Amino acid sequence: MKPDYFDLLSPSPILLPGVGSVLSPTLRDISVLGIHTYHYYLSVLSMDVKTYFSMMPNPEQYDFISEEELSRLNMFDLLTVHPSSAAFLAAILHFFLKEEVSFSEEEGCFLVTTEDDSQNEALTGKITRENYEALCSLICRRNNVRFQRELPLSDVKSKKAREIMKKLKKGRAEKAKSGKKTDTSTELGNVISAVASRHPSLNPLNIWDITVFQLWDAFFRLSNNQIYNIESMSVAAWGNKDNHFDAAGWFKPLDLSNEDFF
Repeated sequence: MKPDYFDLLSPSPILLPGVGSVLSPTLRDISVLGIHTYHYYLSVLSMDVKTYFSMMPNPEQYDFISEEELSRLNMFDLLTVHPSSAAFLAAILHFFLKEEVSFSEEEGCFLVTTEDDSQNEALTGKITRENYEALCSLICRRNNVRFQRELPLSDVKSKKAREIMKKLKKGRAEKAKSGKKTDTSTELGNVISAVASRHPSLNPLNIWDITVFQLWDAFFRLSNNQIYNIESMSVAAWGNKDNHFDAAGWFKPLDLSNEDFF
């Protein structure tokens, strides 16, 4: 599911049919939860199988799993195999959904429920191994986080394509081992501070009421407008070789694609 830019910006939940209503939490919600817990929640939802095994007591066992076995592994199954991990995942999903979420061992899925006027629970959807990935993808989109599913090599029919994918996987693994430092300028706390001090109407008092997606949108828009202002002043003072300036540049659509996510 790829929501519209309008839907991502809206504070209203986005309905995922058969599942529930996905929220973009406000900065106040994240503050109450705790920033480290928030990041951990998102890391679980965006986790792939290899990352999961790397967190286990014997991470080297991943190297001995065949491609055929890997293609059958599913993060939903791995995270719900124990009652404790299933309960923890239910708490994570509940934070990002408007409805209540609980795990049913009998049905082997999460039940999404709401209370009616008589305070009786009514089933509104289910989170299963079939729709779990779509839900995680939408949650990540609403939080401006990269969610990238790697297609199992066994699903790729072309031999040449499989070789290319193997090289890409190797490159990503080497990059991860290189220990690249996190850019502190894009940490959530710093972005909140930067936007609150630069935005014409948001400030340290009211910024906590916007959603996290709205924060990132404001951040990218301010950055884009800063570049536009510098270019416009430069052209006004010195002109340019093309004798052309894009006056509509300040309101051109932002492409908040996966490549822009942090």
